Amino acid sequence: MIKMILISLGLGFIIGYRRWISEKWIMLNGKLQTLWLVILIFVMGVGIGGNKDILHQLPALGGKAILFAIISSVGSVAVIYFISKLFFKGEEKEE
Repeated sequence: MIKMILISLGLGFIIGYRRWISEKWIMLNGKLQTLWLVILIFVMGVGIGGNKDILHQLPALGGKAILFAIISSVGSVAVIYFISKLFFKGEEKEE
């Protein structure tokens, strides 16, 4: 299963990188990605809603999820800040 996913991702990358499809198909691809993402989120919601164990553990999982999200966000902002300071020292902001 993992091989199939990686092969699909690799083929998609190559096709996109080489521009073997037209701009029209790229736009359609973007819309299809959004549609499938919405379907995936819906199916995950149905799965979580139907699992009684997850519902009972939701308060504990929610606290950990919020903490993880905050730490990830702060860490990402900090890394981007330091990288931008390192690589864009002499550049002025354009207003």
